[in-house]
Amino acid sequence: MEIKLDAEQERDLSTHIINLVKGSVKQAISSENKPYLNRKEIAKYFGAADSTISYWATLGMPVAVIDGRKLYGKQSITQWLKSKEKAVKS
Repeated sequence: MEIKLDAEQERDLSTHIINLVKGSVKQAISSENKPYLNRKEIAKYFGAADSTISYWATLGMPVAVIDGRKLYGKQSITQWLKSKEKAVKS
């Protein structure tokens, strides 16, 4: 299958892709430097669904609550996850 684009469509597509990449890089950099993230950001950081983060919180995962706003510490959650690790017998 071959898709043909005229010059304007190629330019628009190229601009769109560049903007997507720039946005993703900017978000990754800003999240990388922040020790605490919101639920959506922490889910992305750990490669989990938002609902998984909520579930983990019910299991005792550390959550900071400030004025009703929940923040999730990358380091404390990493430590919490490590505490749940078990050796798997082959």
